[in-house]
Amino acid sequence: MTRLRFHISEVFDIPARGGLIAVGRIRDGEIVGVPRLRDDTSGNLVHVLAIDHPTPRTRRTGETILVVDRADAEYVEVGRIWTVEG
Repeated sequence: MTRLRFHISEVFDIPARGGLIAVGRIRDGEIVGVPRLRDDTSGNLVHVLAIDHPTPRTRRTGETILVVDRADAEYVEVGRIWTVEG
């Protein structure tokens, strides 16, 4: 079975939001619920607070928006890959 992977394409730090915004694509499937993710490079857990509402752009491109705990900022970078833990 192929593990789902989230590839980060954009990151936004909006002070009024409760966490960092990570925009990216899910490879090999679809996320259901708030996922438990692990950073592929470090092996550390990434704490997802929520899946944000789709925007017109993300509906068109198939991207997903995740809100991530600011404590995990070192793992929230364009190009990083996170694997969904089953």
